[in-house]
Amino acid sequence: MSTPRIYFDHNATSPARPEVIEAVTHAMRTIGNASAQHGHGRAARNLVSDAREALGLKLGLCAQDIIFTGGGTESDNTAIYSAVSGGCQRLLISSLDHPATSTAAERFGQAVEYIPALSTGLLDLNWLEDRLKNWNESEGRPFVSIPAVNSETGVVQEYARIIDMVHETGGLIHIDAVQALGKIEFMCLPDYVSVSAHKLGGPMGVGALYVAADAPYASHLTGGGQERRRRAGTLNVAGIAGFGAAVKASKNLSNIKEIRDYIEDELSQMEPDLVIFGQEVERLPNTSFFAVPDASSMTLMMGLDIEGISVSRGMACSSGKTDASKALTAMGRLDDAPQGAIRISLGYDNTMDEAERFLDAWAKIRKKNRISIKAAS
Repeated sequence: MSTPRIYFDHNATSPARPEVIEAVTHAMRTIGNASAQHGHGRAARNLVSDAREALGLKLGLCAQDIIFTGGGTESDNTAIYSAVSGGCQRLLISSLDHPATSTAAERFGQAVEYIPALSTGLLDLNWLEDRLKNWNESEGRPFVSIPAVNSETGVVQEYARIIDMVHETGGLIHIDAVQALGKIEFMCLPDYVSVSAHKLGGPMGVGALYVAADAPYASHLTGGGQERRRRAGTLNVAGIAGFGAAVKASKNLSNIKEIRDYIEDELSQMEPDLVIFGQEVERLPNTSFFAVPDASSMTLMMGLDIEGISVSRGMACSSGKTDASKALTAMGRLDDAPQGAIRISLGYDNTMDEAERFLDAWAKIRKKNRISIKAAS
């Protein structure tokens, strides 16, 4: 029997949990449209309500203010569209934001400014505080969008402090919590929160958007009156049920942090020039984004793939430079990763044995790299 592959790319998508597969299967056997008023419809609607309550409990937010969507991208887009529809003209968007937020801001907003990042991966809050204090009221209410954590580096932003700063100026704030949900405790009161199921072992193609009761909201989907007339379209009952199951199954990742830290410690001993980005500040317990200056990230990723290990090079940058990381560009750290960086992101099903296999494969690949470099010189 062949050795099973190792999956170290949970920040891209996390494999469906067994509980999720069971919940989706049960939901698909449940007859009825969740909007129907008869018994079958009520049975389907109960599955949706159960998932909504589970998500509200996990986020510490009112479940009735949560709208199910087709994924994180739709949630991000809707939050931006709602703020602009509510009178926000100039949008302050994190330079670390996912393109689902930044491109929506450029499409819907009249003007967009990007909040700079520090070399640590944290946002520059001095810049943001100064910008909010000098806000031009003719541009409507301030609007700020940030990710709770960065998907590449895993750096956790000071989102609670940022929320307070924005609310003190009477502004609105959107938190993209797609990477945070189920990985860290997330308790705060922003105006909008976007989440997605497949990052914590739920189904792909289902997400949710929290909208505070007093925040502007505008749907850009028209049709039926689903989700209390806030999001048209027949509800994806099976996907939503799977989302709820994933939320309930998500647990503390302290054991995953132990594996991540072990890999980083061992790599640092193997690689004197190793750079680990965001290491100085709080990060997701499952994420490591690192570079070695003398090897291409593409070569390393392909070498690991051949060894049966799936990793990534982080989130693709929209600048057109295929090896340029959006996070490292914003942090001003591209010189520390001249040939790109590797991201490993662990999940609920990873083990210390897999960490050992990864380290063995890395040593093998690097030995070949050094032999090739020596022969070429």
